[in-house]
Amino acid sequence: MEYEKPFLYIDTNFAKDEALMTYMAFKSFDFEILGMSTSDGKMNPVLAAENIVGLSTEEGLFLPVAAGKPFSDYHHLDKEIFSTTKDYIEKMPAYENIIDKAEDCGRLDIIATSGLTNIAKALEEAPEIEDYISHIFILGGETEEEVSGTFIEDPEAVDKILNTSIDLFLLPLGIANEPLLSDDMIVKLYGKDKNLDTILDEFKNEPLENRLLKAPLLLYLTQAPEAFIFEESGFGVITSDLEGEVGSLYRTNSRKKNYRVTRVNEEVFYDFLLGSL
Repeated sequence: MEYEKPFLYIDTNFAKDEALMTYMAFKSFDFEILGMSTSDGKMNPVLAAENIVGLSTEEGLFLPVAAGKPFSDYHHLDKEIFSTTKDYIEKMPAYENIIDKAEDCGRLDIIATSGLTNIAKALEEAPEIEDYISHIFILGGETEEEVSGTFIEDPEAVDKILNTSIDLFLLPLGIANEPLLSDDMIVKLYGKDKNLDTILDEFKNEPLENRLLKAPLLLYLTQAPEAFIFEESGFGVITSDLEGEVGSLYRTNSRKKNYRVTRVNEEVFYDFLLGSL
């Protein structure tokens, strides 16, 4: 039987770890990327989408990339890192891009590093695509620790996704924040490729404690879930400060079980990272 690569859709922003994850995804032969969109994050979603289009054309790829809407007017990381005149952002809203790709594919995996607003809107506008999405890999999922900002901004979107039949893999920030890109790793990687060097320059400008690898770790989760240990439970999310900390998850037996990461072997992840680059 012929092996079929998974079909992947990426909803992200363009912080340095997300830029590195995007570069790694573009270089991978383990899946086929059908499209991308941007959510609010460190960078304005439109500028983030322009950077993604710039990087994709540098890599010889022409992917449909749509921009989501910002939650605020100020984004402290607004910066043009990659630019191009060879391709442009899609005019359609981000959620429509998700609907189109899910309907075209019929069995889509989604990576979400920067909130779930676009995905929730897609499911609201086209409920039938729930049957076409196999897995969603989500950055965030705190129960007791400091809550992800993207979960706080739109907890209703998070709750909508948690209440679907889709298999969800949640990577809490308490674990995602642990791997860091060291000076030694940068030295090993630098000089291999000009686009990679451009991204690594963004890391070099930061102290070690700020060189987080959250998004690459989430990408690793899509490729090697067996390398992680999970808590299996149904989850809901607190949507009002009258109930507790907004964006924080709680366990419930009234929803299908999903998978929340509780542990990962960092050394094996570093091997994956260096091997992928």
